[in-house]
Amino acid sequence: MGKREATSPAARPPLLSLAFCATSIQSMADRARAGVRGVVALLAVALGTSAAGVAPPASVAGTRPAASVLHGSQPGAPAAGLPAPVSRRLSGSGQAPSPAHPCGTLSGRPRVDQVLVIWEENHSFSSIIGNAAAPEINKLADRCGMAVDYLAVTHPSLPNYMSMTSGLSYAGAPWDTDCSPGGACSTRAPSIFSELARNGKQWRSYAESMAANCSLVTSGTYAARHNPAVYYTSIRSKCLSWDQPMGTPDKGALHQALRAGPVAALTTVTPNVDDDMHNGTVGEADKWLAGWVPQIVASPSYRSGRLAVVIVWDEGFGSGNEPSSAPLIVMSAYTHPGTRATLPLDDYSVLRSVSELTGVRPLGQAAHARSFVRAFNL
Repeated sequence: MGKREATSPAARPPLLSLAFCATSIQSMADRARAGVRGVVALLAVALGTSAAGVAPPASVAGTRPAASVLHGSQPGAPAAGLPAPVSRRLSGSGQAPSPAHPCGTLSGRPRVDQVLVIWEENHSFSSIIGNAAAPEINKLADRCGMAVDYLAVTHPSLPNYMSMTSGLSYAGAPWDTDCSPGGACSTRAPSIFSELARNGKQWRSYAESMAANCSLVTSGTYAARHNPAVYYTSIRSKCLSWDQPMGTPDKGALHQALRAGPVAALTTVTPNVDDDMHNGTVGEADKWLAGWVPQIVASPSYRSGRLAVVIVWDEGFGSGNEPSSAPLIVMSAYTHPGTRATLPLDDYSVLRSVSELTGVRPLGQAAHARSFVRAFNL
């Protein structure tokens, strides 16, 4: 939901007023940041941003650039609050991707046509990037790429998931109550799921701790509101087959899918509320992710360069119909290690990029949204 642990009375630490003020300041900063995007874009042009919205790296004759850095920074001297971009030159090395070198090992024209999206919960960019409690996440941001100007379009969780999968705004009743699927809180609107099926392509959604396929019932640590496929009634028959309980890294549906490919054009992964930072800690979610990443990187589709991975947070701190800064990390065998995508992105950019890569039309506002395909060399 949109409710934050940091503001829960039972969970507040002794320094309540300081923590509450920090959260409020972050929320105000997110809103201000959304309002000055035009100024940021002009400054980026003045400072030399490439057309793709990625800051140009220092080039080495005869090699592809190994890392993109933020404007105004130098390799080895990161902008304030951001990790330093990597200096190694792995792009096009010919090595197979590995947990130590998950990105930038393939050269030539990218051939990505599959996407795996991992959804995380309720944290702003500044609370994750540079946080020592999230070593795996920051390692991936360093060794692969991240967006530095990504905004979730509203609060709470559910409207963002729906926008990321339909291209429509759900910033209103009943969606803004994080309602359970059914009745007025369901839709026949087109979605990325229906578009893929209409074009003869497959999708899969894997939800941790879900009791049965396409479950509409929130139970235990499974939250239906974090599993958007269950809200689209026009795909219910596919959902009953393709929206599956996740299992564990050792066995179950996602484990088997990764060993086989995966074969679906789009795979979505929904951790339970203990493992996605909603109820659990940043450290717990980071450890969960570290248990899955080696398996994803070792999958045949990722090693061949066909699969890109997007790790995205549904919303940052704040409340109401206001945008919020959130992390977005992108991995692929073609993505230059240390890429920092500076172009403004949002929920609709995720849908636009997924649609481009999987070869279907971008729906709704995604048709006019910025894509991050070129920025991350996908």
